[in-house]
Amino acid sequence: MTSASDLSRFSRLLLVLLTITSVTLLGPVDDAHAQELTAADKNLIVNVKLAGLWEMPAGMWAQERGKSRRTREVGRALMIDHGRLDTATHAIADRFGIALPREPSDQQSAWLGEMKAARDDSEFDRIFANRLRYAHGVLFPIIAQIRAGTRNDVVRDYATTANQAVLRHMTLLESTGVVDQSLMPEAPVPQSNTANAAMDVGFGEFALGLVLAVALGGGLFFAIRTLRSKNTRTRERAAATEPEPVPSAPGEING
Repeated sequence: MTSASDLSRFSRLLLVLLTITSVTLLGPVDDAHAQELTAADKNLIVNVKLAGLWEMPAGMWAQERGKSRRTREVGRALMIDHGRLDTATHAIADRFGIALPREPSDQQSAWLGEMKAARDDSEFDRIFANRLRYAHGVLFPIIAQIRAGTRNDVVRDYATTANQAVLRHMTLLESTGVVDQSLMPEAPVPQSNTANAAMDVGFGEFALGLVLAVALGGGLFFAIRTLRSKNTRTRERAAATEPEPVPSAPGEING
């Protein structure tokens, strides 16, 4: 006859086997959720690919046409960095099934046309530095937002790499000495200072609570003090009106 303890051990063993089987077949739930990409995540990957499609040719031309040595050095650095970044872009796109563009955008093609049509090497240097600096300034906050908000670990690492590359490129382009700051993209004006607003509300509520606490505490202290004073006066009046004890007559004992 099967005992109750044997049935209990068999039930636990069956539960363990079912758990192992479900994990093996279905995979971890958290890992499946981590693989999901938002539209913003995918847009970042596409934008980085677009950047490489025109910046790599621009970097190659800078090495050939750049008048200053610094322009030629910057062009070479951009080509190397975008070559590495392009490899990472294709890897993450293949992993998540993202279709990548094969041609630069119309705006990017127009910038390449400006460089190609430059009248001399000095003009090429200016067009190269300013167009690329502008484009990097537009892309930089997009990457930063994805880095700050993505829920996907792979995209977060990718955005970190892209962010570092773009920051490095902006610094290199500015080092050419021909970047016109008036041509840089303007910093976005915040619609509202959410952090300060939250701090203001929090401080206001704290201040109001403090005032109420002081008022209530003071009122309670005054009430207790008044009540004590009243009780003291009552006892004093009672003691004052209490009759003096009558002296006993000679030979009489008070019981």
